[in-house]
Amino acid sequence: LSAALRENQVTYGLEEETIAAMPESRDRYFHLFLAAKGVPPVHGQDGGVIDRFSREIKREITVDEFDRVDYTSLNLVQNVEAGEVICEIVPSLSGKPGTTVQGKEVPAKNGKPAVPPKGRNTELNEDGTALIATLSGHVEFKNRAFQVKPVLDIPGSVDFSTGNINFFGDVHIHGDVCSGFAVRAIGNVMVDGIVEAATVEAGGDLVVAKGVVGNGQATITVQRNLFVKYMENCCVRVRENLQTDCLVNCDVYCNGVVQARSGRGTIMGGRIWAAHEVSASIVGSKSECVTAVDLGGLPCEDFERENLTSELRELREELERTELQPSSPARASRLSTLRMKMSVSKMKMEQFDKDMELLCQQMDGDEDSRRLVCGIAYPGTVLTIGEVSLRLEYETRQCTAILASGEICLM
Repeated sequence: LSAALRENQVTYGLEEETIAAMPESRDRYFHLFLAAKGVPPVHGQDGGVIDRFSREIKREITVDEFDRVDYTSLNLVQNVEAGEVICEIVPSLSGKPGTTVQGKEVPAKNGKPAVPPKGRNTELNEDGTALIATLSGHVEFKNRAFQVKPVLDIPGSVDFSTGNINFFGDVHIHGDVCSGFAVRAIGNVMVDGIVEAATVEAGGDLVVAKGVVGNGQATITVQRNLFVKYMENCCVRVRENLQTDCLVNCDVYCNGVVQARSGRGTIMGGRIWAAHEVSASIVGSKSECVTAVDLGGLPCEDFERENLTSELRELREELERTELQPSSPARASRLSTLRMKMSVSKMKMEQFDKDMELLCQQMDGDEDSRRLVCGIAYPGTVLTIGEVSLRLEYETRQCTAILASGEICLM
């Protein structure tokens, strides 16, 4: 036995007692005995990341037993203080090599180090075990990294005491946005009060806890989602979805879903144009006020094209009026400026049409998602799906309207 082990270079992990007792064992023939045992390698462990802040903020609407929504409790902003830990970095562990029965080393795999999700306004601590914020603001996970956006906190209302707001981050307004003022932010905007006849533009989400009273002059532009208690007499453009309790005489352009199911759940008057779905408890009114509901297409893009077309038309008319004026240095200067603006606007229109063509190609097959879901639809409601229109002549309850075989069907 010893010679056989030496011939096969088995020198490590020998079971001496087993080998010594084997020649006298009654079961020594036609049985297997463990003569030597090596040590298996122990592979290392990969590093990891333990988050202290959520990577995805859930934008869920919670309705209480009285069918009400508290828009102040959406908590879309994750506040962080400078120096606070955003996530912990767990270091990787090295592997431990093993040994074969021939005394050869078996290499072990070392753990892969964790990749810190380091973004703007964040840094690692000295020992590299934690990612911390370098300034106070709002934590957001984007492009596989945590970043901290500064938050502009307005303790009161946006009025003559603050002037217009233009901010490269998130904005939290504890009061109202008064008439005649503008709020523009690259990030999220949260208004605890109401928005009057003002302009609000949000690069992220917009939350208006109380509502919008536009007086026909308010303009709301949101690049993601809009959550608002109610909206009256305003123009709204939303890239994703709109959630509200009530829409009254509003022009809404939404590339996603318009939902008015909580509270009164009413859509009355105006024009609601959604790319996919409009869902409400009540559409129209008993007085048969005209309420237009359009489904399909690209509402926000069409709205922008209308604005570009209108701008081009105004520039062309002004250019024609200026050309009729007597020759003068002021006329020549104005003509040069107008022609330059005309050229820029035409370039914008050409590029916009190219982008629209690509978007239309990507939307092929989305027609099945176009539908109107409502509890009550009153006469005076005009529903348009694609190129087909239908005006309701009688009150309809618990209906779903879709386009089938080139006709609008109420189910």
